[in-house]
Amino acid sequence: NDRVFKFLEVKILDVKPGYSKIQIPYKEEFCRRGNVLNGGIIMTAIDFAGGLATLSVNDGIDQVTQELKINFLEPMYKGPFTVEGKVVRKGRTAVVVQIEFRDSEGKLGAIALGTWYIIRDRVVKKEGG
Repeated sequence: NDRVFKFLEVKILDVKPGYSKIQIPYKEEFCRRGNVLNGGIIMTAIDFAGGLATLSVNDGIDQVTQELKINFLEPMYKGPFTVEGKVVRKGRTAVVVQIEFRDSEGKLGAIALGTWYIIRDRVVKKEGG
């Protein structure tokens, strides 16, 4: 249902409690000058993998990315790319996930640490008050 997920042609390879593994293809549309994968594409894939790992342990009703820090280590141009998320800590309102982004040869291109906020209930505000 997510349009960005479809645009990236994300394939879910594995999801189990506290873990996710996805794959995205190499496409010219995802690249910047020099046929290197754009950092925003890498960040989006990392956000999806971290979100899926969080979803696998989420006992609330929803979640949102609260913080995401990424270190880009190597230019990425050998796809398909694999992204793995591992829950480091699950709290009542926040889940911390470490995510690694690798090329088809297993080279680590980026590593990230993110926090997902767990939504426990929906507060509906009435119009005008």
